[in-house]
Amino acid sequence: MNLYGQDMDASVTPLESGLVWTVDLKAPRDFIGRPALEAQSPTRRLVGLVLSERGVLRAHQPVATPHGSGETTSGSFSPTMNCAIALARVPLAVAVGDTVQVEVRDRRLPARVVKPPFVRHGKILV
Repeated sequence: MNLYGQDMDASVTPLESGLVWTVDLKAPRDFIGRPALEAQSPTRRLVGLVLSERGVLRAHQPVATPHGSGETTSGSFSPTMNCAIALARVPLAVAVGDTVQVEVRDRRLPARVVKPPFVRHGKILV
């Protein structure tokens, strides 16, 4: 689930927050904000990250990708997965399965890009 103020806020649209399912742009009905969403062409999206090495992911850590820079929006240690995980806003060209570099305490650590959610009903999905 997205945290308001971390993973989304008034400056980030549902298209960039992984919440496109909350707005139906295919249906003919109108809703507040529809023209603004239709006029927007997002350049970034929200993805999950699983850290490959020891470390802790937190909000606002820089993410380096081959397609440009991004930033973690929230992160923590997952006891279920026994590793650090995070949500990050990255360029659209970054794909699930790619490896990116997250800056953690002046070191760049590799992280795998995954599709959230990480866990559902106690079962690890990534």
